[in-house]
Amino acid sequence: MSARQALHQIRINLSEALYERLSREAQRRAQDVPAVVEAVLEEYAQQFDLTQTHTWELCGSLAVSEPEPEYLVDSDEAEAPVTNYAERVDNVLYKGA
Repeated sequence: MSARQALHQIRINLSEALYERLSREAQRRAQDVPAVVEAVLEEYAQQFDLTQTHTWELCGSLAVSEPEPEYLVDSDEAEAPVTNYAERVDNVLYKGA
């Protein structure tokens, strides 16, 4: 975290079991519990960015030989179709459901 970023303090209540798990993880990492909680929350928050998910990576690695016209958005330098399947993965996977 840079020195210029504002810090915000929150208070949370944890079960004894969860606090013990966090304490063990903090000890394993040679950190304190608040540092572990912040790291875990940061990792979790990245899930809100669709481009950081495994589904996004998977969609980006698949080649579709005959994409459906509704998902065509452009063509690349080699005139291959570019689709927005990744952005619309739920529609694609659950179409008609």
